[in-house]
Amino acid sequence: MRLSRKVFAKYARMASWAHRQRISVAAASFRLRGAMRHVIHATRSRSLPRGPCALLGDGMYFKFRRADWVMYVMAVKPVTSHRAFFLDPVFLEGKESYERWRTVVTLIPQETKKRIKAFVSDGFRGSKLIAREHGWIHQRCHFHLLMALIRRHGRRSYRVKGAGIRERLLGVVRVLLATTNDALLHQQKLKARRLLLHPLCPPWIRKQAVEFLRTLDDFRAYLIHPELNLPATTNSIESSGKIIRKATSTARTSQSVLLRATTFLRIKKSITCNGKSSTKLP
Repeated sequence: MRLSRKVFAKYARMASWAHRQRISVAAASFRLRGAMRHVIHATRSRSLPRGPCALLGDGMYFKFRRADWVMYVMAVKPVTSHRAFFLDPVFLEGKESYERWRTVVTLIPQETKKRIKAFVSDGFRGSKLIAREHGWIHQRCHFHLLMALIRRHGRRSYRVKGAGIRERLLGVVRVLLATTNDALLHQQKLKARRLLLHPLCPPWIRKQAVEFLRTLDDFRAYLIHPELNLPATTNSIESSGKIIRKATSTARTSQSVLLRATTFLRIKKSITCNGKSSTKLP
C-alpha cells in the first residue's frame, strides 16, 4: 500500500519513479500492479456513516484504439455528513447512456443501495428515468445549467444577438433556483415565459430554458426535500474526475486505467461535499 500511496499522492510518472529506485520501468510497473491489487484486497470491506444518503454520479470519457470508453464515478453522501464516500468505479466501452447507467447502478452493493434516497446528476439523458425506476428523488446540477446559459459570455458578449434578453433570463433562472417564496416563484416563471417569447431570444437559450422550466422540480429538489441535505451540483465528484484522470494518465489499457482508478479511490476514500448553502455558482 505504501508504494501505491507514494505514486498516487505525487502523481509520479512510472519512469521517473523507476529511475529514482534504480530499477527498470517494467519492474516498477510489476511492483505497482501488485501493490494496487493489495490495496483493493485490503480495503474490500468499507463502512459508511449510517442513515439515508444521496448518490452522486458522473461519467468520464476515455479512448482506446479509437473506441469510446466511459468511467462511471459514483459517491454516496449521507444526510448527516459533509463528505461523499466513493464507490468503486465502473468502466464500460461505449458512450454514456441510460442503458449503461442502469447496468452501473445494479453493481452498487445492496446494503448501500437500499439507503439511497436521491440521485444527483448532471442531467444526462435518462437520469430522471434512472431515479424514477429506483424511487429516488432527482436533483439536477445547477452548475451545468448555468454554464449552458452563459456560454459565449466573454468580453464581447454585448455583441452577441439577444445578449440583453439572455442576461435578464439568467437573472430569472437564478431566482427560480433559490427562492422559497411561492408567490415569487410563480411570478418569475411567468417572467421567464415572456422572455422566451421575445423575438431576440437566442434559439439555443430558448431550448435550454424551456427544458429547465419543464423539469424545474428536479433543479429545486434540494428545497423540496430539505431533510435530505442534498448538494445542488455534481462539482465535488467532477473535481475528483480531474484528479483520477491525472492519476491514470500513464495507463495504456482499459484494464490498467480501471485498476489505477479503483486503487486511487480506495486510498482517497471520500471528498468534501457540502449542501447548497456553501455551493459556489458561476
